[in-house]
Amino acid sequence: MATHPTCLDVYFENDLVGHVFDTSPLSFEYAAWWRDHKALQIATITLAAGRTSADGVTSFFENLLPEGELRSYLFTQRKASTLFGLLHAVAGDTAGGFVLLPSGQKPEPHQYQPTSWEELAAELRTKAALAITLKSQGTRISLAGAQDKLSIALFEDGIPMLGEGVSPSTHIVKPDIQRIDGVWGSAINETIVMKAAALCGLRVADVFFEPKTKSCVVKRFDRYVRPDGTIGRSMQYDICQLSSLPSEKKYESEGGPSLKDCADLIRTYSTVPILDLRRLLAWVFFNIFTGNNDSHAKNLSIYCPPEGGTRLTPFYDLMCTRIYPGLSKHFAFDIGGTTLPGEMEAKHIVAMAEQLDVRPGFALSIGQEVAKKMPHAISDAVSSIRPGLKPGGETVMANKVSRYVEKTTKQARKRLFGD
Repeated sequence: MATHPTCLDVYFENDLVGHVFDTSPLSFEYAAWWRDHKALQIATITLAAGRTSADGVTSFFENLLPEGELRSYLFTQRKASTLFGLLHAVAGDTAGGFVLLPSGQKPEPHQYQPTSWEELAAELRTKAALAITLKSQGTRISLAGAQDKLSIALFEDGIPMLGEGVSPSTHIVKPDIQRIDGVWGSAINETIVMKAAALCGLRVADVFFEPKTKSCVVKRFDRYVRPDGTIGRSMQYDICQLSSLPSEKKYESEGGPSLKDCADLIRTYSTVPILDLRRLLAWVFFNIFTGNNDSHAKNLSIYCPPEGGTRLTPFYDLMCTRIYPGLSKHFAFDIGGTTLPGEMEAKHIVAMAEQLDVRPGFALSIGQEVAKKMPHAISDAVSSIRPGLKPGGETVMANKVSRYVEKTTKQARKRLFGD
């Protein structure tokens, strides 16, 4: 019988960063070589000698794991009873740059198992996407979030590949959400809204709609191709990790970060804070216009791109949630004293700007710029994927999103800018 480890080694590429221990709460200790030569700390875990169990330790590692029902599924499927046990079971190719391995093991050369969209579609019809990534007991992959996700690698030949061990993926496959009553066609919804964001000038992850699996396929921005063709990882931390908060506090209403907290963290970490604050404001307005009420703190991250510096990541997880009657009508962040998009007026934007310590006119101008681009952006986004949609439900969802966003944007422009 295999011995249950009491320590996991944390690697960045082939470098040993430190060790996380099976304690309650979790504890962590940096490797001496990393501390002395790299001098880079993990999120808010202070770079110092000795073991620590500060809040930042548990929050960083806990936020690498799936949330909600998917986490419960993993606990059962992997026969894990503790947070450490679940990290041991699945925290291999996590979001960002770190890999967790049982103490003494080292990262192995990347290996991939070829599959096909048809095979993935067949398995998705009978299994959760998460079950596919876990079908090999040697595969240890965790993608945070409450939605089913499947991680794959796509290279120049376009053949989907499943990573073995902790081999890095390049794309995330997001099939339609199944677990929430009244939610349907989410993959088309997300694909359209993400493409519209790019057409509005926002930096977003590249996406495409894959018809066989009925999925929104998202290119990972925390992965990049090295000159030798292998895949590299970039360091990335979401706002909860940088706030030393667990994933259950990703919403401001539940004690999570406020929009001001997000802006303050951007000022602290970004090497170009003015540009990234502008991007943050554009993201807020875009979410208001498109009816994305689920734009919480874990949908904002800071990373170190290959070209250098520290930046707000491209945006991700953009969807029109307000078209689904059963989902929350409240915006994820308080905007100048209200969380109801239908109540937001110019005075709320002014109050928000003052809270973020930016000029109200500057904030309003960003909102107007996004609003003016929105009608063409949403129309062009729908047109770009329409040839691959089937008549019936898929086309209905595309038209529904388009009409809703155009209507919502028009109403918001009148309230916010007097247009």
